Amino acid sequence: RDKKTGITVGESGMRFCRQAGRGDETMAQRRRKRVAVVQCYGGCRAKEKVPLEERKGNCEEILAFYPAGVSECRWGCLGGGSCVEVCRPGAVRINGQGIAEVDREKCAGCGLCVKACPRKLIRLTFPEYNIYPACVNEDPGAQTRKECDTGCIACGICVKNCPVDAIGIQNDHAVIDEEKCISCGMCAVKCPRGTIRDYNGIFTTREEQG
Repeated sequence: RDKKTGITVGESGMRFCRQAGRGDETMAQRRRKRVAVVQCYGGCRAKEKVPLEERKGNCEEILAFYPAGVSECRWGCLGGGSCVEVCRPGAVRINGQGIAEVDREKCAGCGLCVKACPRKLIRLTFPEYNIYPACVNEDPGAQTRKECDTGCIACGICVKNCPVDAIGIQNDHAVIDEEKCISCGMCAVKCPRGTIRDYNGIFTTREEQG
């Protein structure tokens, strides 16, 4: 036993190991690769006010020029490519539906696209979480149904079919608790609107990268 601290050598060593272990765990969490995910699958599937080909400038400029929005959905991707402009590895593109799309193989997880999106549609996650709701619309389901073919209508079918209670409805759209999710794909398969997507393209179709 140490006379100054009153701790035995063995106890002290164990405490040091526990503290070091927690430190290593924290460092490992910080070093884990993150990837960006776009929470919108609408684009041209939403009822448009301004066709994609007529929109000029990046997303900030589009919002300034069309303050009322470019589609009936006021939550979705504008397709102006502000995220594309800031992505250094070239991992983000605007696909054929006019939606930002991330190539996870190229994504560095820097978060610049997250900051660039004026509608806060992009977030960071870990690559193993391949199932995600691609809609953050907060309008009532009846309204969303009229505005977008793939918008979440908060029907709750995904909630009822999740075997681990990892999904819920918040602010009129589905939200997945990734710590609970086992990526079984049941929510994606059962979603009647195709709102919940599988990045790997196993449970839902995937846009072609290009």
